[in-house]
Amino acid sequence: MKKNYLFFIVHPSKYHVFKNTINILKSQGNSCDIVITSKDVLEQLIINEGWEYTNIFPEGRKIKGIPTKIGAIYNTFRTILRLRKYIGKKTYDLFVTDDLLVVNGWFRKIPTLLFQDDDITAVPESQLLFIFAKRIISPSVSNMGRFNVKKIPFLGFKELGGLHPNRFKPDYQIVKRFNPSKQKYFIIRLVSLQATHDTGKKGLTDEDVIKIISLLERTGGKVFITSERELPSKFEPYRIRINPNDIAHALYYAEILISDSQTMSAEAGVLGTPYIRYNDFVDKISYLADLEHNYNLGIGIKTSDKATLFEKIEMLINNDNIKLDWEKKRNKMLNEKLDLTAFLVWLFVDFESRIVEFDRNPDIQKQFIFN
Repeated sequence: MKKNYLFFIVHPSKYHVFKNTINILKSQGNSCDIVITSKDVLEQLIINEGWEYTNIFPEGRKIKGIPTKIGAIYNTFRTILRLRKYIGKKTYDLFVTDDLLVVNGWFRKIPTLLFQDDDITAVPESQLLFIFAKRIISPSVSNMGRFNVKKIPFLGFKELGGLHPNRFKPDYQIVKRFNPSKQKYFIIRLVSLQATHDTGKKGLTDEDVIKIISLLERTGGKVFITSERELPSKFEPYRIRINPNDIAHALYYAEILISDSQTMSAEAGVLGTPYIRYNDFVDKISYLADLEHNYNLGIGIKTSDKATLFEKIEMLINNDNIKLDWEKKRNKMLNEKLDLTAFLVWLFVDFESRIVEFDRNPDIQKQFIFN
């Protein structure tokens, strides 16, 4: 029987998680309504995908001039009400989100699956969402605290929703568009760190970026910057000119990623590109610790340890076999982690019975591990 799904997506990373799942569900004749908010390149990604969608916050949810926490409270009520208006009298079989749609689902008695890969200690404000969610889809290594009883723990990373080899095939022709000289290149990713859970957190400063560029250019390679935050004019010549849907191709062929972003660091890791993650979330997020300590696919460095940042950059750029070394590490990871899209489709098409199967035997998911 065909199903009606509602996906509420509020971050570009979740577009990548659910993109293939939504396309497969649609190809099977199911209905997938998509609601978004304006956030970074999210809307452009959706447009490029060719989906019909509704943006309930075309102006974005950031409110200038008021404290972040007060803005978050205000946005909670605004979001729930706008979702309520959108849903109206429509009927759905399942809600899927990483945001406040869980509240609407609870009141309407529609099962709502919340996707969350950050540990509860890193995003304590998410406890409101956990309360209302029917279940929480989360990496097996992630800690949801007292809400672990609601977890659907999967063996993997959210990035494998879009970047598992079964779903993503790198294309060097895309790289040639922004790097026609075919030089080796490095990517620097900068984020804004303005979310509620980012309060008081730091990452790469402009001074850090200047020094990093100098180190990388000494190798004879090119440097590209992709940034969520506004860039000073001196960095504009380094900005990568690429369709946001194609950034994974750029990451795959890059020598190294240096970033203060959690998500792009993990994307690089599952693609087999060495990364250095420099921010105050290091040692606070389990799925990144899994990538960094169990598979050695990246290096996390706290902002209190700036000297190590430059030491590790030197170490990586002096490794002539770095891409081959990382390919071996990536293959080990892929032999132990599942194709997330295949798992999600299996789960969503018959959620009520499949969750009973999963709870009885979580190892049933291992059928989706293939490399």
